[in-house]
Amino acid sequence: MIQARERFLATGAYEPIRRAVSTMVSHTIPRDGIVLDVGCGTGYYLAGALDKVTGARGLGLDSSVRALRVAARVHERAAAASWDVFRPYPLADQSVDAVLNMFAPRNPGEFHRVLRPNGSLIVVRPTVDHLAELRRDVPDSVTIDVSKEQRLHDALAPFFEQERDQHVGYIAEIEPQTARDLLGMTPSARHITPAEVSDDDLPERVTISVLVSSYRLRET
Repeated sequence: MIQARERFLATGAYEPIRRAVSTMVSHTIPRDGIVLDVGCGTGYYLAGALDKVTGARGLGLDSSVRALRVAARVHERAAAASWDVFRPYPLADQSVDAVLNMFAPRNPGEFHRVLRPNGSLIVVRPTVDHLAELRRDVPDSVTIDVSKEQRLHDALAPFFEQERDQHVGYIAEIEPQTARDLLGMTPSARHITPAEVSDDDLPERVTISVLVSSYRLRET
């Protein structure tokens, strides 16, 4: 799964998402700020944010040791640690300027605790159109929870107020191996062996459609 993720991200298919996240971070934190990426995976988005904000430092938390081996080397100003994101984070209160949550599980109470008063939470999640062609051509490969937005609102509302919402949408041309890597980097990899899917069953292009949102702290 980790190798598939690295290969897929290296194609640049998700680069517009990373640029949107990095720009949002750059509008949020000081030049020497601290970025925390919760559920960082291989550190792709964290590295983009640190490239955008010269002088910022970053920490990625993830439960996958294999992913963290990549994340620990992804940027000279980044560190990575193995951590259950539902446990209290190994960080002091009000110690970070931005929290990234990229397609990952959420712990709103801890997000709130570690953010500084002027800090921001940045969340990326798919819309119902995301990867529509892949979901059409390879049934049960990837699922999109239609209630995700409401559940996100319900989880964050006690702690955060939304500042801005940006839709990032485009069509990505993909080769068969790239489509297999896309399958392999998602939870569908536990149910589908990408190598067993024929080229004829794979789409040549997919819709990329996500929401990138920033939130400010709500006083509690």
